[in-house]
Amino acid sequence: MTSQSHETVLVGIDCSAGSAAAVRWAAAEAARRGARLHAVHVVDLTGRADARLEKSPLLELDEARRTLPSRVAGAVFRAGIEVDIAVTVACGSVAQRLAHEAVDASVVAIGAPQGPSHADLPRLLREQCLCPVAVVGVDGGVEFPDTLSHHTAGAGHART
Repeated sequence: MTSQSHETVLVGIDCSAGSAAAVRWAAAEAARRGARLHAVHVVDLTGRADARLEKSPLLELDEARRTLPSRVAGAVFRAGIEVDIAVTVACGSVAQRLAHEAVDASVVAIGAPQGPSHADLPRLLREQCLCPVAVVGVDGGVEFPDTLSHHTAGAGHART
């Protein structure tokens, strides 16, 4: 299916169950809007407390570039959703890169953070994105964090 507009629904993804739920929700939202699904995986090079215990960032980048397109397409296919898909793998701060990629998005979706490393991601995205931010739980439930501190420029940006 080809998207009918230039609209984009962005989903930030990693390997978590919440992320998989966010991909399904974002794909359904993109299909409902006739928009493109843009999946973004960010390799965070900051905040690595003990790099010896973690995968090398270069290895993580390589793995994401090799596996991300098929993982996203597979999740969307298994959900029975037809939508155009774009995939980006980037480096940097997760919140900053997602906000940068979402500059023209109608909505940003992320999986609910499962641990302390990204617990503040919904707040950071809400502060940096010009569009609504959807936080999707493992069960598929969706919350839109309070938007009172949302950028004023973003108030009219979301298209429904």
